[in-house]
Amino acid sequence: MRKLILSSFKTAGIFLFFLSAACSVEAQEYATDRLFMKEFKKTKCLSLTEDKIKNMKIIRVITLEQEALLNQNVWSKLRLNLPLSPGEKKHLRKLKQKGVYSNKLSSKNIWAGKAAKFNALRLKCK
Repeated sequence: MRKLILSSFKTAGIFLFFLSAACSVEAQEYATDRLFMKEFKKTKCLSLTEDKIKNMKIIRVITLEQEALLNQNVWSKLRLNLPLSPGEKKHLRKLKQKGVYSNKLSSKNIWAGKAAKFNALRLKCK
């Protein structure tokens, strides 16, 4: 009789343990949890995107204005018979071969293109 009661208590205890574990999993999830996870993913994506944008801003590209100043500097040094650096000599050879034509963009156009890229990256996170 005693063994029967103890075994039934054990079975009931095990059943209640599994039942309470299953109920507690359901009870822990709130509607706000899903919203929090969604916002957390969006925030994480935006922070990674901002880091990527910061790295893209650091990359330097020679602009049309800078190239014009470099050309002017090289020609001025030639007129005054001043010595040219190795980089300037290389640039002078390139100028003599190809001429003054340049396919560089102005800084305003470069930054407009970069701004469009940055906005496209940010929109991917929404």
